Amino acid sequence: MFYQGKNVLVLQGEKMFGRCLTAKLLEQGAAVRVTVEPHHNMDLAHNRLEVVKCDLSDSNEAERIFKDIDIVFMTANKSAGVKVIKENPHVLFMENIQMQPVLMQCAVKAGVQRVGFISSSYIYPDTENPNVEGEGFSGDPPEINYGIGWCFRYLETLCKHFHMTTKTRFAVIRPTAYYGPYDNFDPEQSFVIPALILKAAGRMNPYEVWGNGGDVRCFTYVDDLMEGFMLAVEKYAEAEGINICCEEASTVKQVVSLILEILDFRPEIRFSTDKPSAIPYKVSNPGQAKRLLGWQARVSLKQGLKQTIDWYLKRHAALSRK
Repeated sequence: MFYQGKNVLVLQGEKMFGRCLTAKLLEQGAAVRVTVEPHHNMDLAHNRLEVVKCDLSDSNEAERIFKDIDIVFMTANKSAGVKVIKENPHVLFMENIQMQPVLMQCAVKAGVQRVGFISSSYIYPDTENPNVEGEGFSGDPPEINYGIGWCFRYLETLCKHFHMTTKTRFAVIRPTAYYGPYDNFDPEQSFVIPALILKAAGRMNPYEVWGNGGDVRCFTYVDDLMEGFMLAVEKYAEAEGINICCEEASTVKQVVSLILEILDFRPEIRFSTDKPSAIPYKVSNPGQAKRLLGWQARVSLKQGLKQTIDWYLKRHAALSRK
């Protein structure tokens, strides 16, 4: 009942995090204000939902949306797949470092009670074991994530600074490889799961997989991730990063196998080792979330992939009819 009757702000409600979070908050009785980019709309209506078109990069425009808000979910962080990180590595760094501090300051200035901030597992050094929270500021992030990793370390530090010097409480989560409906299916920017779904749904044959298929991740379905995020804001607003991810680790090959099975597609699979791939092993340990929040991921990889594929196929069919 923590969110019942609260005025909650969700940033970029038209995107994957925002849509999922908004639905869950409305279910729990919150009054929700969501922002959408000026050229977007949100196909969700509710008597406790207010949709505001806003350019969050404009500090004067952004400041007004924090008025009379109790809780803010900072779901406007910029992310992209390995192609963007390798070809244009400064883009994610600059967009996050410029916008996120301004939004934090808006929240503090407005007297918001709590802020939920989405950090990243990019902050962790490269290890052979699942990363635990205490490693967040140990050594350097690996070279491919160096800039964006230090960016999120700085943003976590900024959360702690505001937490220590104002009355606003901050909760910080560190997700891993997440996916689900409303994910970014742009082939130029997408992460591995939407990219693989796009190719399979389009019946690409030979079916191209970037890398050798051996990269290991703990792929977390967005519903689970957002439930963990809400619990962190409720129970662990201590400005200390906490891993919110599934415990099960899977290879890209396993993801490919499941996607092809769900779509009943049997192409020739071609692993393109000359294409960009990320760190071979990037897994986090969610044990602290279980201990402190009583949270653990519930959606299996197969179930989450099926739900994501079903959503994508319905969306693609609807767009094709227009």
